Amino acid sequence: MHVYSCTMIRQNCLLAILLLIHSQTRATDWAKQALEDAKEDLHSVAFDGFTPDKLVCDTTLRELKDGSWVLFMLAGGDFEPSPENHIGLVRSADHGRTWSPVETFDCGFPRAGKTIGQGPSELMILDGQATLFFSTHSQHWGRDWRSWSITSNDGLKTWSKPSPMPGRLENFTFIRNHITTADGRLMVPFQHYNGPGPGDPAPVDEPKPWHKTIEHWVSNPRNGVLISSDGGNTWSEHGDIRLTPDDHYHGWAENNIVELSGGRIAMIIRGDRLGGVLYYAESKDGGATWPEFATKTDIPNPGSKATLYPLGGDAVAMLHNPDPKERRPLALWISFDGLKTWPYQRVLAPESCDGPKGKLNYPDGFVSKDKQWLHFAFDDNRHRAVSYSAKLPPLP
Repeated sequence: MHVYSCTMIRQNCLLAILLLIHSQTRATDWAKQALEDAKEDLHSVAFDGFTPDKLVCDTTLRELKDGSWVLFMLAGGDFEPSPENHIGLVRSADHGRTWSPVETFDCGFPRAGKTIGQGPSELMILDGQATLFFSTHSQHWGRDWRSWSITSNDGLKTWSKPSPMPGRLENFTFIRNHITTADGRLMVPFQHYNGPGPGDPAPVDEPKPWHKTIEHWVSNPRNGVLISSDGGNTWSEHGDIRLTPDDHYHGWAENNIVELSGGRIAMIIRGDRLGGVLYYAESKDGGATWPEFATKTDIPNPGSKATLYPLGGDAVAMLHNPDPKERRPLALWISFDGLKTWPYQRVLAPESCDGPKGKLNYPDGFVSKDKQWLHFAFDDNRHRAVSYSAKLPPLP
């Protein structure tokens, strides 16, 4: 018995050593793989603006049923938010190699009065039908902020009349990247702002860019998801996730979601001035219920939008700025265990075209059907829309 136990111990030790060596080898392999993948990346400039009409923000790249690409963006003027902002659109028929001139998109509202400011937040393409989620305001996001959706069934040629988002989400809300769950439901995350309490005095009007006014009205953010089981005809609201108990907190949540194994829905949330990291919340019942508060991750982030892309099972790609203070570089990270670890990491854009003080913002796109590429767009320092195709590694 004593000899048998010693033999088993030696075998277990050998197995542990082999597993450790294998793990270290895989880590080295991912670093090597990242260098190889970088050689195949492709990118182009979809739009480069100039004063007084240079703005590029909130880029959203999608593929239509005919294989062409469309890139929506917040455009107009030199900064945001502004009454000069509108929805810009460029198109590519050759997978991002060349792009059409920018056009001003007609969302169905006049560029005047309470809807003079207009901006896109998500474009959902399903079986040939396109649904654009967008928001309007009268001056900035603290003034008459409303959110809507419109649909097109003919390749973005014609659109339905705008429909308001349901319930409280009609006001002070952004809709973000949708997913289709394994059981066929549609799910879109929302960031909603409850705003100040009834006893909070409104700030004195201030000149643009109206920071204090926005911080007052766009406060107390709540995060959750809308779920549809009938293809988007009706929606139910779930979740009221907070980052902090401070009712006066102002921050742009810009949440993103992905489905993991076992029907779990993972959500990452931008946390402005809350420790230089992303926040995390998880639903264990397919999006029906969520925790009251999100928790800190160890993923560095300066307070910028990060986006998730399902690759199958618990494999997930993420585009983000892995720096606690600066929106640079722009990087691709991949997890194979449901966002627990990120062994594949590579920098896609080390710095802005304007140098180290420039910012790389709002990456958003899609994974190719063969899962060989992550196609997306980002704004380079608020004046250049860059289309980027990042080669994805073979999945383990």
